[in-house]
Amino acid sequence: MIELDLQLFSIINRSCDGPLATTAFTWLTHLGNGVVLAVLILPLWYLRNKQQFKHHALPMVLTVALSGLVVNLLKIAVDRPRPPAVFAERGTKIHLPIENPPDRSFPSGHTQTAFGAAVYLACVMPWLSPLFLVLAGLVGLSRIALGVHFPLDVIGGMVFGSVFSVLGYRYNMRRLTRQAHRR
Repeated sequence: MIELDLQLFSIINRSCDGPLATTAFTWLTHLGNGVVLAVLILPLWYLRNKQQFKHHALPMVLTVALSGLVVNLLKIAVDRPRPPAVFAERGTKIHLPIENPPDRSFPSGHTQTAFGAAVYLACVMPWLSPLFLVLAGLVGLSRIALGVHFPLDVIGGMVFGSVFSVLGYRYNMRRLTRQAHRR
């Protein structure tokens, strides 16, 4: 399984080695940063639908933050080195146009953040789910293209971000339903 992960990484990383792809993925990867996402999403969401924002913004932020905490603890527990270290041991150079992050590789925190926000937003606004999920998928792909994560890291981040957001959304909906019945 690990060998397949390394092979898939090599194929994706090498195929994204052009200047246009590097520029696009360098910009896209920032959508996996929680602060960047908050600055982009929260004001637009507030202006679009204040009531929906009031009911869902804080639960979404808390859900994504909680899954981020779990992902960071997993990085420590799993202790998987990042692709540059693994390929350097093999004497193989990879496409690494950005600085190699200092923490460990599994799971991808950028992917977890992107999918956490995308899945929660997709639950709230299902008609926009293709847009949210495609952007999150591109964030995951950017992590491989930029040489800082393996495909299994990205899949792990996708799973943790998605599962936590579905559970957080469902919990929040039950809470909102209970509040409505009390009135």
